Amino acid sequence: MPQRYAETTTVYRDEQSGELGGLTRVLSITQDDSHVFCRHNQVRDEFFKIWDIVDTFYSTFGFKLRVRLSFHDPKEMEKYLGTPEIWKNAEDSLRSIAKERNADYFEAEGEAAMYGPKLDFMATDSMGRQHQVATIQLDMNQPERFDLTCTNEKGEKERIVMIHCAIMGSIERFTAVLLEHTAGNLPLFLSPVQTVILPVSEKHSAYAEGILTELKTLGIRAEIDNSDSLGKRIRAAKLFKVPYTIIVGDQEITDSTATLESRDNGKVGALPIADIITRLSGEIKSRS
Repeated sequence: MPQRYAETTTVYRDEQSGELGGLTRVLSITQDDSHVFCRHNQVRDEFFKIWDIVDTFYSTFGFKLRVRLSFHDPKEMEKYLGTPEIWKNAEDSLRSIAKERNADYFEAEGEAAMYGPKLDFMATDSMGRQHQVATIQLDMNQPERFDLTCTNEKGEKERIVMIHCAIMGSIERFTAVLLEHTAGNLPLFLSPVQTVILPVSEKHSAYAEGILTELKTLGIRAEIDNSDSLGKRIRAAKLFKVPYTIIVGDQEITDSTATLESRDNGKVGALPIADIITRLSGEIKSRS
């Protein structure tokens, strides 16, 4: 012990048509689902390891997290598995873990799963709206019902506990929350098109193609747009929120450079192609 299992799996829900909404509520979700089977004295360490993953994952996207301790409602015990003693033990454990972690947490009665209390991570997006994202759940009831034990160092059977966790939860719903959080301005490492190359005219296309080949060789997702006037193509790149545009014309060909413009920081200026590649590759690698 512990034994850890994880899978990304499809779950189907019988939602009514009026209950569906965008990516946030769908008929078929893809879920990252994980379970840990461990001894009681390993619960704290396992929670901390999962919590580290949650912090790393959500800080990458710029989310600030608050923790909700989702506890049972003692006035409605018929909704839950197990005895009041088991629930008190589980909830005291989560409260102790949150305090030791120095978390910004609050308690919510009646928000527990039927089998155990939860640490629910609440993310605040760029518009101040709150979303429940990751969750770690402590289940002391189902191991009782299924008689799950391990053999301890004394050779005795010992009741174990089960930890349920999901980092993204529904990948579709997480995508919706991320799009709302960024208003579609996805960071460079996530953008479907990371840069678009805009030749001023047809005679600059061969030079643009050379740049495209270099970028794609390094795994940078790039495209060339020759579709319309330069002004309309620049506007289209902004509408599609492409992180970087690369413009090439007579002067750039003469100087073996390209003019780089950032979606977030405006015009960067004319740079050697190698410098542009270094800049984009560095941002992608650092996920900045």
